[in-house]
Amino acid sequence: MKKIYTIIIAAASLLAGCEEFQPVFTGKYENPADQKIYTDDDFGGKFTTIAEVKDMYAGNGSRPYKVEKHCVIKGQVTTSDQVGNLYKSLYIQDETAGIEIKIGKNGLYNEYKLGQWIYVDCSGLTVGDYNGMINIGYEDPTGEYETGYLEHAYIIDTHIFKGEYAEAVKPVVVTEADLHKKTNLGRLVTIENLKYGNHIFILAYVDPNGDRKDYTNNGIFIDEEGPDNYGVTTWACSEVKWKEYLNAGNFDSVEAAGGTVGDLKKADGSYGIGSMAYSVSQYFKMGSTDVQVRTSGYARFADTEIPQEVLDGTATVSFTGILTEYKGAAQFTLIDLDGVKKADGTNWY
Repeated sequence: MKKIYTIIIAAASLLAGCEEFQPVFTGKYENPADQKIYTDDDFGGKFTTIAEVKDMYAGNGSRPYKVEKHCVIKGQVTTSDQVGNLYKSLYIQDETAGIEIKIGKNGLYNEYKLGQWIYVDCSGLTVGDYNGMINIGYEDPTGEYETGYLEHAYIIDTHIFKGEYAEAVKPVVVTEADLHKKTNLGRLVTIENLKYGNHIFILAYVDPNGDRKDYTNNGIFIDEEGPDNYGVTTWACSEVKWKEYLNAGNFDSVEAAGGTVGDLKKADGSYGIGSMAYSVSQYFKMGSTDVQVRTSGYARFADTEIPQEVLDGTATVSFTGILTEYKGAAQFTLIDLDGVKKADGTNWY
Protein backbone atom coordinates (compact mmCIF):
# COMPACT_ATOMS: atom_id res chain seq x y z
CA MET A 1 0.00 0.00 0.00
CA LYS A 2 1.33 3.40 -0.92
CA LYS A 3 2.35 5.79 1.82
CA ILE A 4 1.84 9.27 0.45
CA TYR A 5 2.18 12.29 2.65
CA THR A 6 1.55 15.95 2.08
CA ILE A 7 2.95 18.82 4.08
CA ILE A 8 2.24 22.49 4.32
CA ILE A 9 5.33 24.33 3.19
CA ALA A 10 6.05 27.81 1.94
CA ALA A 11 6.77 26.87 -1.66
CA ALA A 12 8.65 29.96 -2.65
CA SER A 13 11.18 29.66 0.14
CA LEU A 14 11.75 25.98 -0.52
CA LEU A 15 12.25 26.41 -4.24
CA ALA A 16 14.56 29.37 -3.76
CA GLY A 17 16.56 28.21 -0.77
CA CYS A 18 17.21 24.47 -0.64
CA GLU A 19 19.26 23.46 2.38
CA GLU A 20 21.29 20.83 0.59
CA PHE A 21 21.65 20.36 -3.16
CA GLN A 22 22.11 23.08 -5.75
CA PRO A 23 24.01 23.37 -9.07
CA VAL A 24 27.72 22.85 -8.64
CA PHE A 25 30.19 25.60 -9.55
CA THR A 26 32.87 24.14 -11.83
CA GLY A 27 35.19 27.10 -12.18
CA LYS A 28 38.50 27.54 -10.38
CA TYR A 29 39.23 29.69 -7.38
CA GLU A 30 42.47 31.56 -6.93
CA ASN A 31 45.08 29.41 -5.25
CA PRO A 32 48.40 31.32 -5.06
CA ALA A 33 51.49 29.15 -5.36
CA ASP A 34 52.96 30.71 -2.23
CA GLN A 35 49.90 30.00 -0.09
CA LYS A 36 50.92 28.78 3.35
CA ILE A 37 50.65 25.08 4.11
CA TYR A 38 49.97 24.67 7.83
CA THR A 39 51.47 21.98 10.06
CA ASP A 40 50.83 20.74 13.58
CA ASP A 41 53.48 23.13 14.87
CA ASP A 42 51.36 26.12 13.86
CA PHE A 43 48.79 25.02 16.43
CA GLY A 44 51.12 23.92 19.19
CA GLY A 45 50.70 20.26 18.33
CA LYS A 46 47.65 19.90 20.58
CA PHE A 47 44.26 19.05 19.12
CA THR A 48 40.76 18.12 20.11
CA THR A 49 39.57 14.95 18.39
CA ILE A 50 36.59 14.99 16.07
CA ALA A 51 34.81 12.52 18.35
CA GLU A 52 35.25 14.91 21.29
CA VAL A 53 33.78 17.78 19.27
CA LYS A 54 30.78 15.66 18.26
CA ASP A 55 30.27 14.75 21.93
CA MET A 56 29.92 18.45 22.74
CA TYR A 57 26.47 18.37 21.14
CA ALA A 58 25.19 15.52 23.30
CA GLY A 59 26.87 17.05 26.34
CA ASN A 60 24.85 20.20 25.75
CA GLY A 61 21.55 18.36 26.04
CA SER A 62 21.48 17.56 22.32
CA ARG A 63 21.23 21.24 21.49
CA PRO A 64 23.49 23.44 19.32
CA TYR A 65 26.75 24.07 21.11
CA LYS A 66 28.72 27.23 20.39
CA VAL A 67 32.40 26.58 21.02
CA GLU A 68 33.75 29.40 23.19
CA LYS A 69 37.05 27.84 24.28
CA HIS A 70 40.21 27.20 22.25
CA CYS A 71 39.51 24.13 20.15
CA VAL A 72 41.31 22.97 17.01
CA ILE A 73 40.62 19.73 15.17
CA LYS A 74 42.55 18.20 12.31
CA GLY A 75 41.40 15.66 9.76
CA GLN A 76 41.84 14.44 6.23
CA VAL A 77 39.43 15.41 3.47
CA THR A 78 37.30 12.43 2.41
CA THR A 79 34.91 14.03 -0.10
CA SER A 80 34.90 15.99 -3.34
CA ASP A 81 32.06 18.08 -4.75
CA GLN A 82 33.44 17.89 -8.29
CA VAL A 83 30.49 15.92 -9.66
CA GLY A 84 27.94 17.90 -7.65
CA ASN A 85 26.57 15.37 -5.19
CA LEU A 86 27.65 17.44 -2.19
CA TYR A 87 26.62 21.03 -1.63
CA LYS A 88 28.79 23.65 0.08
CA SER A 89 30.25 21.09 2.46
CA LEU A 90 33.11 18.69 2.85
CA TYR A 91 33.79 15.83 5.23
CA ILE A 92 36.98 15.26 7.17
CA GLN A 93 37.96 12.46 9.51
CA ASP A 94 40.64 11.58 12.01
CA GLU A 95 41.29 8.29 13.80
CA THR A 96 38.23 8.81 16.03
CA ALA A 97 35.38 9.99 13.77
CA GLY A 98 34.26 11.88 10.68
CA ILE A 99 32.27 15.11 10.45
CA GLU A 100 30.76 17.55 7.95
CA ILE A 101 32.23 21.06 7.75
CA LYS A 102 29.71 23.52 6.30
CA ILE A 103 31.83 25.78 4.10
CA GLY A 104 29.58 28.09 2.14
CA LYS A 105 31.15 27.72 -1.31
CA ASN A 106 30.79 25.42 -4.28
CA GLY A 107 33.79 24.08 -6.17
CA LEU A 108 35.52 23.11 -2.93
CA TYR A 109 37.41 20.36 -4.74
CA ASN A 110 39.59 23.06 -6.30
CA GLU A 111 40.87 24.08 -2.88
CA TYR A 112 40.64 21.02 -0.65
CA LYS A 113 42.01 17.81 -2.12
CA LEU A 114 41.16 14.24 -1.19
CA GLY A 115 43.50 13.12 1.57
CA GLN A 116 44.70 16.64 2.37
CA TRP A 117 45.01 17.51 6.06
CA ILE A 118 42.72 20.31 7.17
CA TYR A 119 42.84 22.22 10.46
CA VAL A 120 39.60 23.70 11.78
CA ASP A 121 39.67 26.30 14.54
CA CYS A 122 36.29 25.62 16.10
CA SER A 123 36.40 28.62 18.45
CA GLY A 124 33.30 30.70 17.73
CA LEU A 125 31.74 28.01 15.52
CA THR A 126 28.68 25.92 16.34
CA VAL A 127 28.31 22.16 16.62
CA GLY A 128 24.81 21.23 15.50
CA ASP A 129 22.67 18.42 14.18
CA TYR A 130 20.74 17.93 10.94
CA ASN A 131 18.31 15.03 11.30
CA GLY A 132 20.82 12.84 13.06
CA MET A 133 24.10 14.06 11.56
CA ILE A 134 26.40 16.20 13.69
CA ASN A 135 28.16 18.98 11.78
CA ILE A 136 30.25 22.09 12.33
CA GLY A 137 29.13 25.42 10.94
CA TYR A 138 28.36 28.99 11.84
CA GLU A 139 25.51 30.04 14.09
CA ASP A 140 22.40 30.26 11.90
CA PRO A 141 21.01 33.78 12.36
CA THR A 142 17.57 32.70 11.10
CA GLY A 143 17.22 29.93 13.67
CA GLU A 144 15.81 27.70 10.93
CA TYR A 145 18.71 25.27 11.20
CA GLU A 146 21.03 24.42 14.04
CA THR A 147 24.04 25.58 12.03
CA GLY A 148 24.62 27.78 9.00
CA TYR A 149 27.37 27.98 6.40
CA LEU A 150 30.69 29.76 6.79
CA GLU A 151 29.73 32.06 3.93
CA HIS A 152 32.23 34.92 4.06
CA ALA A 153 35.86 34.64 3.02
CA TYR A 154 37.09 36.24 6.24
CA ILE A 155 35.20 33.72 8.37
CA ILE A 156 36.43 30.81 6.28
CA ASP A 157 40.03 32.02 6.28
CA THR A 158 40.10 32.48 10.05
CA HIS A 159 38.71 29.03 10.78
CA ILE A 160 39.79 26.66 7.98
CA PHE A 161 43.50 26.10 7.37
CA LYS A 162 44.98 23.91 4.64
CA GLY A 163 47.58 21.39 5.65
CA GLU A 164 49.87 18.98 3.90
CA TYR A 165 48.82 16.67 1.08
CA ALA A 166 48.66 12.96 1.81
CA GLU A 167 47.30 9.79 0.27
CA ALA A 168 43.53 9.52 0.05
CA VAL A 169 41.84 7.92 3.05
CA LYS A 170 41.07 4.24 2.60
CA PRO A 171 37.44 3.37 3.31
CA VAL A 172 36.58 0.98 6.10
CA VAL A 173 34.28 -1.93 5.24
CA VAL A 174 31.28 -1.91 7.55
CA THR A 175 28.69 -4.61 8.15
CA GLU A 176 24.93 -4.32 8.56
CA ALA A 177 25.42 -4.25 12.33
CA ASP A 178 27.77 -1.27 11.94
CA LEU A 179 25.36 0.95 10.01
CA HIS A 180 23.96 2.80 13.03
CA LYS A 181 27.11 3.00 15.12
CA LYS A 182 27.71 6.67 15.86
CA THR A 183 31.45 6.24 15.35
CA ASN A 184 30.83 5.30 11.70
CA LEU A 185 28.53 8.21 10.80
CA GLY A 186 30.34 10.79 8.70
CA ARG A 187 33.13 8.37 7.81
CA LEU A 188 34.29 7.15 4.41
CA VAL A 189 33.13 3.54 4.30
CA THR A 190 32.34 0.69 1.95
CA ILE A 191 29.12 -1.31 2.27
CA GLU A 192 28.92 -4.53 0.30
CA ASN A 193 26.44 -6.80 -1.48
CA LEU A 194 23.29 -4.70 -1.36
CA LYS A 195 20.18 -5.68 -3.28
CA TYR A 196 17.93 -3.19 -5.03
CA GLY A 197 14.85 -2.44 -2.93
CA ASN A 198 12.58 -1.28 -5.79
CA HIS A 199 11.60 1.65 -3.59
CA ILE A 200 12.11 5.39 -4.01
CA PHE A 201 11.60 8.63 -2.15
CA ILE A 202 11.11 11.98 -3.88
CA LEU A 203 9.85 15.25 -2.45
CA ALA A 204 8.14 17.23 -5.22
CA TYR A 205 6.20 20.49 -5.14
CA VAL A 206 2.98 21.78 -6.63
CA ASP A 207 3.88 24.75 -8.82
CA PRO A 208 3.12 27.88 -6.74
CA ASN A 209 2.69 29.85 -9.97
CA GLY A 210 0.30 27.34 -11.49
CA ASP A 211 -3.43 27.44 -11.99
CA ARG A 212 -4.40 25.44 -8.93
CA LYS A 213 -5.27 27.80 -6.09
CA ASP A 214 -7.66 25.51 -4.24
CA TYR A 215 -5.08 23.37 -2.49
CA THR A 216 -3.74 23.79 1.02
CA ASN A 217 -0.75 21.43 0.82
CA ASN A 218 1.95 21.91 -1.79
CA GLY A 219 4.63 19.43 -0.74
CA ILE A 220 4.30 15.91 -2.12
CA PHE A 221 6.16 13.05 -0.43
CA ILE A 222 6.51 10.11 -2.79
CA ASP A 223 7.41 7.25 -0.47
CA GLU A 224 6.60 3.75 -1.62
CA GLU A 225 6.53 0.72 0.61
CA GLY A 226 7.06 -1.21 -2.61
CA PRO A 227 7.42 -3.05 -4.73
CA ASP A 228 7.15 0.06 -6.92
CA ASN A 229 9.72 2.61 -7.96
CA TYR A 230 7.34 4.46 -10.31
CA GLY A 231 9.68 3.60 -13.15
CA VAL A 232 12.44 5.86 -11.79
CA THR A 233 15.52 3.89 -12.81
CA THR A 234 18.09 6.70 -12.61
CA TRP A 235 20.05 7.79 -9.56
CA ALA A 236 18.16 11.10 -9.47
CA CYS A 237 16.32 13.47 -11.81
CA SER A 238 17.66 16.50 -13.63
CA GLU A 239 14.94 18.93 -14.68
CA VAL A 240 14.87 17.31 -18.12
CA LYS A 241 14.59 13.79 -16.73
CA TRP A 242 11.92 14.87 -14.22
CA LYS A 243 9.79 16.23 -17.05
CA GLU A 244 10.29 12.99 -18.96
CA TYR A 245 9.07 10.87 -16.05
CA LEU A 246 6.25 13.27 -15.20
CA ASN A 247 4.94 13.63 -18.76
CA ALA A 248 5.00 9.87 -19.18
CA GLY A 249 2.44 9.69 -16.35
CA ASN A 250 4.73 7.86 -13.93
CA PHE A 251 3.37 9.72 -10.91
CA ASP A 252 -0.29 10.20 -11.91
CA SER A 253 -1.58 8.01 -9.07
CA VAL A 254 0.28 9.87 -6.33
CA GLU A 255 -1.96 11.83 -3.95
CA ALA A 256 -1.38 15.56 -4.16
CA ALA A 257 -3.18 18.83 -3.47
CA GLY A 258 -6.41 17.17 -2.37
CA GLY A 259 -6.40 14.83 -5.36
CA THR A 260 -3.68 13.18 -7.39
CA VAL A 261 -0.79 14.29 -9.55
CA GLY A 262 -2.91 13.20 -12.51
CA ASP A 263 -5.54 15.76 -11.45
CA LEU A 264 -2.92 18.50 -11.85
CA LYS A 265 -2.60 17.76 -15.55
CA LYS A 266 -3.72 20.70 -17.67
CA ALA A 267 -5.58 20.77 -20.95
CA ASP A 268 -2.33 21.32 -22.83
CA GLY A 269 -0.87 18.15 -21.31
CA SER A 270 1.48 19.90 -18.86
CA TYR A 271 1.36 19.41 -15.10
CA GLY A 272 1.05 21.91 -12.26
CA ILE A 273 4.19 20.49 -10.65
CA GLY A 274 7.31 22.52 -9.96
CA SER A 275 9.76 22.01 -12.82
CA MET A 276 13.23 21.56 -11.33
CA ALA A 277 15.92 19.00 -10.64
CA TYR A 278 14.80 16.61 -7.90
CA SER A 279 16.91 14.59 -5.49
CA VAL A 280 15.99 10.93 -5.23
CA SER A 281 16.56 8.33 -2.56
CA GLN A 282 16.92 4.94 -4.19
CA TYR A 283 16.48 2.23 -1.56
CA PHE A 284 18.74 -0.80 -1.30
CA LYS A 285 18.70 -3.69 1.15
CA MET A 286 21.76 -4.55 3.22
CA GLY A 287 20.57 -7.77 4.79
CA SER A 288 17.25 -6.73 6.32
CA THR A 289 18.17 -3.04 6.64
CA ASP A 290 17.03 -0.36 4.21
CA VAL A 291 19.77 1.99 3.02
CA GLN A 292 18.74 5.18 1.23
CA VAL A 293 21.28 6.11 -1.42
CA ARG A 294 20.39 9.77 -1.85
CA THR A 295 21.52 11.56 -4.99
CA SER A 296 21.20 15.22 -5.95
CA GLY A 297 19.27 16.15 -9.05
CA TYR A 298 22.19 18.47 -9.81
CA ALA A 299 24.82 15.74 -9.71
CA ARG A 300 26.42 15.12 -13.06
CA PHE A 301 25.40 11.47 -12.82
CA ALA A 302 21.81 12.22 -11.77
CA ASP A 303 20.30 10.82 -14.99
CA THR A 304 22.61 7.82 -15.21
CA GLU A 305 20.70 4.57 -15.29
CA ILE A 306 21.14 2.10 -12.45
CA PRO A 307 22.50 -1.12 -14.04
CA GLN A 308 19.67 -3.32 -15.27
CA GLU A 309 21.09 -6.39 -13.53
CA VAL A 310 20.84 -4.49 -10.23
CA LEU A 311 17.31 -3.29 -10.94
CA ASP A 312 16.03 -6.78 -11.76
CA GLY A 313 17.70 -8.31 -8.70
CA THR A 314 20.14 -10.62 -10.48
CA ALA A 315 23.20 -8.70 -9.21
CA THR A 316 24.20 -6.99 -5.99
CA VAL A 317 26.10 -3.74 -5.65
CA SER A 318 28.68 -2.31 -3.25
CA PHE A 319 29.01 1.37 -2.41
CA THR A 320 31.89 3.53 -1.22
CA GLY A 321 31.06 6.96 0.14
CA ILE A 322 29.96 8.72 3.32
CA LEU A 323 27.74 6.83 5.74
CA THR A 324 25.05 9.13 7.10
CA GLU A 325 21.73 8.97 8.86
CA TYR A 326 18.40 10.67 8.33
CA LYS A 327 15.93 10.61 11.22
CA GLY A 328 17.28 7.27 12.38
CA ALA A 329 17.32 5.64 8.93
CA ALA A 330 20.55 4.56 7.27
CA GLN A 331 21.50 6.89 4.42
CA PHE A 332 24.46 6.92 2.08
CA THR A 333 26.09 9.68 0.04
CA LEU A 334 28.04 8.73 -3.06
CA ILE A 335 30.97 10.95 -3.98
CA ASP A 336 30.90 9.80 -7.61
CA LEU A 337 30.10 6.68 -9.63
CA ASP A 338 33.57 5.25 -8.99
CA GLY A 339 32.01 4.36 -5.64
CA VAL A 340 29.58 1.93 -7.28
CA LYS A 341 31.08 -1.55 -7.66
CA LYS A 342 30.08 -5.05 -8.64
CA ALA A 343 30.29 -7.88 -6.14
CA ASP A 344 33.76 -8.78 -7.45
CA GLY A 345 35.02 -5.21 -6.87
CA THR A 346 35.05 -4.12 -10.52
CA ASN A 347 33.33 -0.97 -11.74
CA TRP A 348 29.76 -0.84 -12.96
CA TYR A 349 30.50 2.35 -14.90
